[in-house]
This record gives sequence, structure tokens and C-alpha cells, in this order.
Amino acid sequence: MPRSQPQSASAFLAIAGGLEDRLADLLSSEVYGRGPGRTPPPRTHGVYLFSRGADDGSEHLYVGRVGLTERARAVGGGHSNFRTRLAGHTRPSSGHNQATFAFRLAIEEVGTAITDLPPTRAQRAIHPEFEAVFAQKKDLVTSLELRVVQIEDDFESYIFEPYAAFRLGTPYNSWATS
Repeated sequence: MPRSQPQSASAFLAIAGGLEDRLADLLSSEVYGRGPGRTPPPRTHGVYLFSRGADDGSEHLYVGRVGLTERARAVGGGHSNFRTRLAGHTRPSSGHNQATFAFRLAIEEVGTAITDLPPTRAQRAIHPEFEAVFAQKKDLVTSLELRVVQIEDDFESYIFEPYAAFRLGTPYNSWATS
């Protein structure tokens, strides 16, 4: 349900005051993943973090969020969840609009090496050379560690996502509008 009443500054400050605790919860989360020997993430919602190499000092790469989408709200549906979002990021059949982190990694790797790379995301995703790199990056994301923090309130998770990305210095988050 959309917030219909203006919220007080103190309500916002209460959320902001808890962000560092949320970050500690995210960093201390159990590590989840896909595939043999990996524990699937919970079917709850909040904010997630992809990292590489926790044993030798984690390199935090990307922060994302799952919650109530406008599309789900319009049809009376529920929240997306960590398990389905991980599948979207890593499934071989996932497209550019689902495997967004892998797509960003593929764009970075390709750079200007493919001279005839089309201008749109949809066209790039089916370009034969780019498609191969994109598939490799989905495999890479599958191998990463996933940590989660459950946050029931969609507004709080909306505020926490950029805070976590900022505090962790995740290189693959972008706040540019599309």
C-alpha cells in the first residue's frame, strides 16, 4: 500500500539511525548461493550483497534489493524474494533485465572490443559475441557469495540499499536513471 500520509522527519531519522546496524546484519549474514553444496537464500525480502572471497577479506561487489514491485502491486501480488532474485541474476536463460549485475560485468569486460555492439541492452544481449561474455558473467555471479538482510518495510530497504552500496564501496552499483 502506498504511503498516503506525509511522514515526519523523526520517522526518517529513526530509519537512518538504524542503517549501520542493518549493515552489520548484512555483513554477518549466512552465505547463500545456487548449485551443489550451497544453501539457497530465504524466500523473504530486503537487501542482498554479492561478494567475492570472504575467507581472505571480502571484496563487496554489488548491492541489490527485493521487495514489492509496482507490477506486483498493480495486480495485487506479493513481494519478490531473495531466492527468485538470485535465480534471475544467475540462470543461463535470464535476460538483460533479470541478470542486471552480470550484464554490467559483461559490458565492462567487452568495453570497446566489439566494434559493432548495438546501442540498446536488448540488442546487445543477443549479439553473438556479447551473448557469450554475458553467459560467462552469469556463471561468475553464480560462484559469488550472497548475503541478505531481511527488511519488511519497503521504504526502509529502499533507503538501506544505496547506504550499503555507499558504505561498502561496491563498484557495480549505479544510481544513474535509465
